[in-house]
Amino acid sequence: MWRRAGAGRIRLHLNAAAAAAAAGRRVRRPLLPPIPTAPSSSASCSSPSGHNLGIIRDSIRAPSRSLSNQASRGGDGGSVCWSCGARGAFLSCGSCGSVQPIDPAVDYFQIFGLKREYNIKDNSLEGKYKDWQKKLHPDLVHTKSEKERGFAAEQSALVIDAYRTLSRPLSRALYLLLLEGIHVDEEKTISDPELLMEMMEIREAVNDASDSQTLEKIQSQIKRKLETWSDSFQEAFDKRDFDRAVEATQRMKYYERAMEETVKKL
Repeated sequence: MWRRAGAGRIRLHLNAAAAAAAAGRRVRRPLLPPIPTAPSSSASCSSPSGHNLGIIRDSIRAPSRSLSNQASRGGDGGSVCWSCGARGAFLSCGSCGSVQPIDPAVDYFQIFGLKREYNIKDNSLEGKYKDWQKKLHPDLVHTKSEKERGFAAEQSALVIDAYRTLSRPLSRALYLLLLEGIHVDEEKTISDPELLMEMMEIREAVNDASDSQTLEKIQSQIKRKLETWSDSFQEAFDKRDFDRAVEATQRMKYYERAMEETVKKL
């Protein structure tokens, strides 16, 4: 059902673009897309898109990029600015204002100042996300050195990945499991006749629906099922029952796909 990922699979490390930036090569990145509105707990269940699901899968499967809170560490564990040597640097140095390089030890939850847990408040994500992007937007760092622009481009991409992953229940659950060293095969199917029959019935109901009111009723039913399995994941994860937690994510996947079908029909 699931397997422990090797240390290499879950280690947060620099990707090719970050390496290029660290080497002083220019990292070209298009202007930042409009900041998405953080979905509410209900909206995040009811309106996933195919594009976003692809992003989520990439975020979970690919080696995670990580935001910097240090360039080097001193003996007391403080963060040291690469430019002036001042301690306490995170995104940028409070003393000289230099943008800092990425730190492979920081996970998505730390970026937003959150505990590593499943139940999070969406408004905590949105506010911090906007704060980070105000400091990282290409228009705001264009006067910086080529080296710093490279750091900012990598960190901006990281923050977007982190926001998209943590703002959705299923991707957040998969990421939590990944941090525990558990890789879930998202392509694995469930051999549960009752669940498969339910999915067929939902698909037929969506295809036969002729008005938005009917589709919204179907969405409401699917949403309740998603919430049920979301609660099941949280309970299992809190108890460190990873078998049940993985099962919950697999069932959430089916209901999210069913929800996507209703969104397309609407």
